[in-house]
Amino acid sequence: MTKLQWHPSLKKTFKGCEEWWQSSMVKRNKREARLAELAEALSQGGRVGANASTLMVLAQTYCIEACLLGAKNEIDAVARPLSYGVRFRALNFIIPATRSLPSTNSQPLLPFWSSMMAAGPTMLSDWALGRQCAFYLIQVAHKDMRINVPEIRKEGWGKGTNDAFLIYLFSQAYGIPTHYEPAKPIVEPYRRVLELWRSTDEEAFRSAMMEAAEFHISRSKDGTDRNMYEFEKDIDRVYPGELLAVQALRRRDGLPEFEAGHLLIDTSWAIIRDLPDCEIHPLAAALEERLRKDDPECW
Repeated sequence: MTKLQWHPSLKKTFKGCEEWWQSSMVKRNKREARLAELAEALSQGGRVGANASTLMVLAQTYCIEACLLGAKNEIDAVARPLSYGVRFRALNFIIPATRSLPSTNSQPLLPFWSSMMAAGPTMLSDWALGRQCAFYLIQVAHKDMRINVPEIRKEGWGKGTNDAFLIYLFSQAYGIPTHYEPAKPIVEPYRRVLELWRSTDEEAFRSAMMEAAEFHISRSKDGTDRNMYEFEKDIDRVYPGELLAVQALRRRDGLPEFEAGHLLIDTSWAIIRDLPDCEIHPLAAALEERLRKDDPECW
């Protein structure tokens, strides 16, 4: 395969991934320890109590591995860690989403990041899990509208960035009704993509996607005590899930497969559009089976 050309903005991200991978986090076999913790939780009776931090670390290690393999052009090896990481992320979204919805005043899911966790399956053309994540993302946003005033929502679930974009995109793509409204108007780059994501006008589509990619890069920053950014996670910087979901949905619907004209999207899409099928991680599969037994109405 021809050597991939990544967007220059990702150079620092890849360096950070490499440093993290070589750190004590991996040297001390944290992944194996977390897999053992999940296996132990699944061995217990009663309602499964998978620890959010366990799933988070599993997702992070697999996702960073996928980022590094892509950066090194080892494309054939990307499928398994990317599939594993995306699925553990999705489960780490679904569990608190489904279990917190009945509460009248609790909103444990963070804005921005939860949407990206929910977008992963659609990005990888996993339509069953993708629809489920889309449904619960919309329900979480509806709940946030009920329990929080606009002054709170305007810097969170109602900010008008990736949350609003994915809620509207998934509502259209999966036919899920929504009455969601952001507290701030949706930012112009995402508004244009929503208008044009099904377009057969290549020039208009590319223009919209390029602007959205630049907005994505502008929000790919490390957070501070005062500011939280949409794309703080390495996986969301390397694989811009909200925009790759557009490409996957266009392919699903038989629309022309236009390139976006921007390396941030086109390079990562070149990897995931033809990824070989990968078996579900056995512990992820076991966790899903238990969740279906524990909460059948949610599945």
